[in-house]
Amino acid sequence: MTSEYEMKKDKYDSFGVNLASVRNIWEAKVIKCMNDVLPDYPEFDYCSICIQDVYALSMNQITPKYIQQGTVLLRKEYSDDDFRDIIEVAIEKVIKKPNHP
Repeated sequence: MTSEYEMKKDKYDSFGVNLASVRNIWEAKVIKCMNDVLPDYPEFDYCSICIQDVYALSMNQITPKYIQQGTVLLRKEYSDDDFRDIIEVAIEKVIKKPNHP
């Protein structure tokens, strides 16, 4: 029987190369910025669905940039204010229309 770990690992393998470390460089930045911005919204309910919705809505507004381990980013494409603006719009959308009752 195949373990859940092996199934996940296999999902990111291609010709024996594990591609799980290829990441969108903006993921961690969006999460950090969400942690900074969300406290400014006391009406936000912090349920897992709403947090995931803010993350997904934010990530969908940012052009993805994938890198492999060891890649050096030479230029910054988004400012901290850009991230903040994108996340604030996502938070406001989720507050107005949460994805749950």
